[in-house]
Amino acid sequence: MRLLHSPVTQFLFMGLLTVAGIVLGTGYLAGRAADAEAKVEARGATQILARSVAQPIVSDALIKGRAGIMDRFTTRVNTRLVVGDVEHVVIWTRSGRVVYSDVIALIGRHPKLAGDQLRVLDNGGTGSAAPGEAEDQAVAKYVDTSNLLQAYTRIHTPKGKALLFETYSSLNEVENRRQAIYASFRWITIGPLLLLIVAVTLLLRVLTGRLTKASHERERLLHAAIDASDGERRRIARDLHDGVVQDLAGTTFSISAMARDPALDGGHRSSLQSASGSLRGSLKSLRSLLAEIHPPDLHAEGLAAALADLIAPAAGAGIAASVSVEGAETVSDERAALVWRVAQEAARNAMRHSAASTLAVTVRGDGQHLALEVVDDGVGFEPGSEHKSDSFGLRGLRSLVDEADGTLEVRSSVGDGTTVRMEVDAR
Repeated sequence: MRLLHSPVTQFLFMGLLTVAGIVLGTGYLAGRAADAEAKVEARGATQILARSVAQPIVSDALIKGRAGIMDRFTTRVNTRLVVGDVEHVVIWTRSGRVVYSDVIALIGRHPKLAGDQLRVLDNGGTGSAAPGEAEDQAVAKYVDTSNLLQAYTRIHTPKGKALLFETYSSLNEVENRRQAIYASFRWITIGPLLLLIVAVTLLLRVLTGRLTKASHERERLLHAAIDASDGERRRIARDLHDGVVQDLAGTTFSISAMARDPALDGGHRSSLQSASGSLRGSLKSLRSLLAEIHPPDLHAEGLAAALADLIAPAAGAGIAASVSVEGAETVSDERAALVWRVAQEAARNAMRHSAASTLAVTVRGDGQHLALEVVDDGVGFEPGSEHKSDSFGLRGLRSLVDEADGTLEVRSSVGDGTTVRMEVDAR
C-alpha cells in the first residue's frame, strides 16, 4: 500500500493519465480534421460534377418532368454522376420538387429544402452536412443517409433557372483519413511525452531514494542521540543516587540521631531538627529531579509510578497535579518509554510556563491503542504564534511518534489552557 502512495508511483499514474488524455484528444481532433477534410473534398467533387457533367446537359424541359426527356437524361448522366464515393444524386428546384435522382422514388417529390440549401440556391457557392444534420432530413425518408455525407451546389438551365445539385457520398473513407491524420502526428506528440515521463520517473526514483536514505539516516541519528541522551541521563542519575543522594541521606539520619541526644540543650536540639528537616526536603527534591532525569522503573507496570514522580515538583509550584493510568498494563516497554518522554516534555512546559493551577496526566489503553493526554488550565497560547507546538520541546519526539504510526497533537487557545494528546498502537 505504501508503494501506491509513493511520489514516483503517483507521478507515473498521472503521466499515464496525461498520455491517455492526449491519445483521446488527438483522436478526437483527428476525427474532426478528417470530417472537415471529407466535407471539403465532397463539396469540391460535387462542384466538379455539377459544372462538368450535370449543368451542360440539363434542360428546361427536364424541369417539366417529361418521361422521354427524363429517360434520355438518366441514360446520359447516371453512370457519370454516381462515381467514386458518390452513391446518390438529387436535383431540386427552388420550390423543393425533385426533378431528377438516381433514386426513382424521389423524382417528383416535394421535400422541403433547408435554410443552407436555399442560401446556396440564392447566392451560389457550396454547402455540406454530416449524417444526421438538418439538410439531409428531406431525403432520409427515401434513402438511408446514416453513413452518407451530403454536399450541394447551384447549377443553371440554359434559360438561367437555378437548380440545386446535391450528392450523397460514402463516409467509409473518412475513418481511413482520420487514421492517416492521427498517425501522422501520433508519435510526434506521444513519443517524446512518454520518453519524458520515463526520464522524470527515473529521476524521481533516484531523488526519492536519496531522500529516503537521508530520512533513514536522520532517524538513525535521532535514535542515536536519544539513546546517548538516555545513557547520559542514566549515568548522571546513577552517580547522583550513589553519591550525593546517599551522602545526604546518611547526613540526614546522623543529624536526626544527634537531635534526639538527651544531653543537648533545647536550642541546639531545635537547630539540629531544623537542619534535618531542611535536608529531608532537599533530599525529596533531589529524588524528584532524579526521577525526571531518568525514571528507575520505566516499563508498563511502573508507568504510573514514573509519571507520579514526574509531576511531583508541581506541588512546589502551587499546581494541583494528578495522574491516572488505565489499561496500560500490557503495553510494550518501548511504548511506555514513549508515553513517559512525551508526558515529560508536556508536563515540564506546563509547570514552567503555563501559570496553571491544575495539571492532569491521563493514560488510557484498550489493548490495541494507547492514548496520552496532558491537560493544564494555564494561560494557553494562540495557534500560529511564537508559542507554537514545536516550542514545547516535542520536535525531537515527533519523528518517534510518526515512526510508531502514531499522532501527536497540541491544542491551545489564549486563556483556555493547553492539551497535548498522543495516540499510538499499544504494541
